[in-house]
Amino acid sequence: MRPFQVRVGSRSAQGLRPNNEDRYLADAEQDVFLVADGMGGQDQGEIASSMAVEIIPRAVRVYLDSHVDPSQAVIQALLEANRAILDASRHQATGRRMGTTAVLAVRQDDRVYVAGFGDSRAYLIRGNRVEQLTIDHTVADALLRNGALTPEQARQSPYRHVLYKFLGCADLSDSAEVRPFTPEPGDRLVLASDGLTNYVTPDDLHAGAARHSDPQEWANELVNLALERGSNDNVTCVVIAFS
Repeated sequence: MRPFQVRVGSRSAQGLRPNNEDRYLADAEQDVFLVADGMGGQDQGEIASSMAVEIIPRAVRVYLDSHVDPSQAVIQALLEANRAILDASRHQATGRRMGTTAVLAVRQDDRVYVAGFGDSRAYLIRGNRVEQLTIDHTVADALLRNGALTPEQARQSPYRHVLYKFLGCADLSDSAEVRPFTPEPGDRLVLASDGLTNYVTPDDLHAGAARHSDPQEWANELVNLALERGSNDNVTCVVIAFS
């Protein structure tokens, strides 16, 4: 018997961009959830994000079926996608690159394992608490964590959108940090691209989780909210509700 039930909502909107480079997976049967944001500063970002959504779930399942530790299965699946995207980029014209962010959640037994590369985020909403489970792999955020910038300086920094880790990165020398947690009834997990998280606050997430029992209704509201507030990017989220 499953220790808890999962309901899922998801939505992706092109917004003002000429095409949608975001991709997502919300597979409650295989217990794999993923948002990938093809990087607008890289060529063919939509190809990279599509590759991530295709490769990562399959790789996770292979590793888990081989009884690999779930945290390692998540890390190895992300690194496998990174290698594949790097290989694909070598067939592009000289100087052309492919890249994507990825934020991943995998449920195994009574735990959920979360990891990511880039600035797509995962938030856990539990009661009155909203916790960001991932870090942004931007230069500005790294300088903030090191104390070189204040939060206000980081928000205004020209490096706030410059990524130093992403899938398709040739120098991805260290593995992702995996954040496991044990879900509790009423928990909400939100995976989202920065087209949403740059315009939706933790207070919005707290209020929305309390207001919406249906994760699909909430996913629709979150995307609409980001667009109404002026997001000029693709906007994507996956909402997982535990009960």
